Amino acid sequence: MFFLICCNKNQKNKTSVIQNLKTKSYLDIKLDSFGHLPSNPYIIEFKKKEKSITFCGVEHLTNNSDVTNKMFKEIEKSFLKANPSIAINEGGSVDGKKYASKKEAILKDGEIGLLKYLSDSLKIKTINGDPEIDYELKELSKLYPKKEFLTYLITERLLWSLYDSKVTNYDSIVSNYNKFLANYIIKKGKLSLSPNEKTFDYFKKNYQELVGRPFEINSLKPTNPFDKNGKFQEIGRKSKEIRDQFLLQKTNELLKTNNRIYIVFGGWHLLTCEPGMHQIINQY
Repeated sequence: MFFLICCNKNQKNKTSVIQNLKTKSYLDIKLDSFGHLPSNPYIIEFKKKEKSITFCGVEHLTNNSDVTNKMFKEIEKSFLKANPSIAINEGGSVDGKKYASKKEAILKDGEIGLLKYLSDSLKIKTINGDPEIDYELKELSKLYPKKEFLTYLITERLLWSLYDSKVTNYDSIVSNYNKFLANYIIKKGKLSLSPNEKTFDYFKKNYQELVGRPFEINSLKPTNPFDKNGKFQEIGRKSKEIRDQFLLQKTNELLKTNNRIYIVFGGWHLLTCEPGMHQIINQY
C-alpha cells in the first residue's frame, strides 16, 4: 500500500493524504478484441489552474525504423503544445542517453528516445516513471511464490524480446536466460536464488505448471491483463498495478514542484491511471 502526503499550495499549513491512489481495474477496461486504444497515441490532459498533466498513452510499435509513423509526429506536436517543465518516461532511466538527431532517437529507443530528445531540446529533466526491479520483486513476493512471479517476469521481459529478435536457438536462449538472471534478477533485483532455481530446467518446469503447456519460444502467447482466467494473467495484472501505483506516486510528487508534467507510457496505463490522475490534479 502506498501512503502519499501531498501539500496543497492553495491551503497553507494543510496537508491532504491520499491512500492508494485510485485506478481502474484492467478487467473493467473496454477495448476492441485486439486491445487497441481509441487512437495512437491516445492523449488526455488533466488540468487545474496553473497545474497540468499531459498523459500520452501509446501502442508500442514493433519496428522503430518507421520513423515517419504518425504516432511520433503526434507525440512531438502534443509535447510542444504542453511545453512541460518536466517529463516522465516508461522503461527505466534515460539520464545518460544523448541523441544527435530526432531520427537517431526514434531508431534507437522509439517513443522513449523521442521524449528524451524533445526534453533535452527544452533543457528539462526526463524522469523514470517505473519502479526499480528490486521494488517490484519485493511487492510481488508479498503475494505470490517466487517460482510464479519469476516465471512471469522471465517470460514477459526476456523471452518476448528474444522472440521478437527471432532468437530460437536453444543454446542462445539459455545463454540469454543466464545473463538475464544474473544481471536483472539477482544483481539489480537483489533476489537470492539457489543453484537449482537458476537453471533453465527449473524455469521450464514452472512455466508448464503456471501456463499449462510446455515451453516453446515459438508458442509464446501475449500476456493479456484483460483475461480474468489463469494465474499467469493475474500476476501480469498485479505487476502492472504495482507499476501504475508507482507512476501515480511519482507524478503526485513531481507536481508539487513542477507546474506542467508530460508523460509517455503504454496506453493501457493511461486508462487504468486516469482516476488517480484526476485525484492528483484536483488537489490544486
